[in-house]
Amino acid sequence: MKKLILWLLPLSLLAVAAWWWLNTQRTPAAQQVMSREAVITQIQSLNRLETTAFQIDSIIRTQQPGHWYNLWQDSQKGLFLVHGSVVAGVDLAQLRPENVHTAADGRIHIELPPVSVFQVNLDNIEVYDLKTGTLGLHPVDTSVFATVQTEARAQILASACRAQILTLANEQAQKHITALFALANQPVNVVPAAVPACNANPKK
Repeated sequence: MKKLILWLLPLSLLAVAAWWWLNTQRTPAAQQVMSREAVITQIQSLNRLETTAFQIDSIIRTQQPGHWYNLWQDSQKGLFLVHGSVVAGVDLAQLRPENVHTAADGRIHIELPPVSVFQVNLDNIEVYDLKTGTLGLHPVDTSVFATVQTEARAQILASACRAQILTLANEQAQKHITALFALANQPVNVVPAAVPACNANPKK
């Protein structure tokens, strides 16, 4: 029995030594590093990244004075409830090569473009009250609806700005891009741009 143990002990030590040697000889796989062009192409494919949307209600009051020659019966007062939304995000088409840096260790450094307001939408306008004069003898001046739309857009955008929509959109853009590269197991450092003044002039 003692002889068997004396034979097994060197064999065990030899096996452990062989296992250790094989592990030390393994060369770690080289990490794939994305090129700057690949990073820019992947990000720009997202186009306009809408990261934040606010739903906002606004009350609009209108008042139009009457004329003496109509005995002031053409005066008009209106009360409207407007349901709208504001969408903000990052236009990733503005990303430039100088905004992307890749390191040898695979980490990517991305400087995002500034966030902006993309859209101010008026989803619905409810007429609560609309009166012409005291007797209702004159027809409603329909130009009041254009006034309501203009005023509502301004109020809804102002409400979104007071609620820091651009700050939130900036934070969400950073999280979205970071998550995108995390799916590819690509280490990344995303730096958002400074939050601009919330006085954008959206197309819609």
